[in-house]
Parts: sequence; structure tokens; C-alpha cells
Amino acid sequence: MEYARDQLYLSADAFFRVGRINTMKLSPDAAIAVCVQAAERGLLISRIEGGIWHGATFEARLDCIWDGRDPPIKESEAALNNARAADFIRGETSVHNAFVITAPPITGWAHKQPR
Repeated sequence: MEYARDQLYLSADAFFRVGRINTMKLSPDAAIAVCVQAAERGLLISRIEGGIWHGATFEARLDCIWDGRDPPIKESEAALNNARAADFIRGETSVHNAFVITAPPITGWAHKQPR
């Protein structure tokens, strides 16, 4: 699946199919679904950046940033972290309508893994 920078994605499936691109703009429902599914897919929600989607542009907002735990982390702890991430999004939807998610593997950041 190709990734379009000027699109608001409405499905969590797109996030997982495209490869967890941390510039993909997700609707609130899609972002919450990503958070809910992430731990069972071996992913940790480490950052959420919210903003306002205007047609084909994203206005990032400094008042809508959430930082979670850093990997490596146990799956049970990741599930709790990711639930908090979903709660953050739910609390922001009255003001912000698009979210960007960073979700590294629970085993650790890829660039820090031994080669």
C-alpha cells in the first residue's frame, strides 16, 4: 500500500499495512484503534502528536503532545502505556481531529538493535 502525505487515514489497518510511518495522519478513531491494537502486535506507543486537519494539510499543535514509555518494555506494561495513549486521544478529540503516532517495537528502537 502506498502512503499519501496529504491524506487523513480513517483506519488503523492502514497504519499497520504501510509500516507504521510516524508522519501518517490518523483520525481520532483510527488513532485510538492503533493504540488498542499496538501491544498485541508487539508495539509501544511512545509518542502522540495531535493537531488539526485542514483539507490536505496538518496543523501540528504544541499543546497536544503525549510522551509514553521508551522501549524495551514488557508486553503487559506496553498494554497499560498504550491504554493511556488511547485515553489521551479521547481527551483531545474535542479540539484536535488528527493524530500522528510513533510506535516502536516493544523490544526496542530499531536503530539501537544490535546488528
